[in-house]
Amino acid sequence: MEFVRVLYASKATNIYPDLKQDLLTILDTAVDFNSRNDITGVLYYGHGYFVQCLEGRKSKVDELFYQKILKDDRHKNCEILFYQNCDFGLFKHWNMKFAPINKRLSDFFLEHHRDDFNPFLLTTDSISSFITLLAAEYATEPYAFELND
Repeated sequence: MEFVRVLYASKATNIYPDLKQDLLTILDTAVDFNSRNDITGVLYYGHGYFVQCLEGRKSKVDELFYQKILKDDRHKNCEILFYQNCDFGLFKHWNMKFAPINKRLSDFFLEHHRDDFNPFLLTTDSISSFITLLAAEYATEPYAFELND
């Protein structure tokens, strides 16, 4: 069984009037699908950008990405930034964890890319460090919302 890790970024199509509810719907759907398909991961949102890292069997992750994520009209410019076979999961404790962009992630982007948060600025030099940072982040409540955007 081939195990993969994929990191993708996208831009929200709109700033929704009820963004928190829309994100909860996305997360509920993701947790259900991911738990049934042994997919784990983390989703961050901030400044109109989504960045998500997914891990699992290649066939299931590819199905999720190409059949569901790419077809979701709540975001656009969906681009895979990193795709790699791997031997172990960094996100094995979460079917899908969500957190809004926080100070540690903003500081990472300021240090490496001179912008608060824009996942499209990640480079081959900074992606591994970014994924490691995502894996180190955790919230006591999986759906902690404090969105400024």
